[in-house]
Amino acid sequence: MAPTPEVNRMRFAQFVARTLAGARDRGMTDRDIHAATGVPPSTFHRWQKGQVATAPDLDKVKRFCEGLGVSVTAAMTALGLAPGRDTTEPEPPLPPEIRTILRRLADPNVPESDKLVIREMLRMLAQQARRTEPPPREGTA
Repeated sequence: MAPTPEVNRMRFAQFVARTLAGARDRGMTDRDIHAATGVPPSTFHRWQKGQVATAPDLDKVKRFCEGLGVSVTAAMTALGLAPGRDTTEPEPPLPPEIRTILRRLADPNVPESDKLVIREMLRMLAQQARRTEPPPREGTA
């Protein structure tokens, strides 16, 4: 039996609460979270309280997740929009060096030129990782 919209709303609220707690543990303020995600604090606070009359704007949910380094799939699953693992488990903690990078990218006092260098380095690392990944085995793609 599929969960009711109320259950999905509460699961999403719990997901948002865990995500915000993780961001706070990394030293992020509402302002930093807004800078990293483009999602206004009023919106993510409403989500956290379960005050979502209908499905939230999925573009905002995606930006929220990507900006804070959490699984978009977990958010969609909490909303009842994607099959997947149980979202009651917290996301694994990020290594300290990743938290430092996220803080620098979200910090409004860090010059944009520094942020650009960090983003370019991350893009290069991601490209390198894609090149070195083993090809998918037949039947698993």
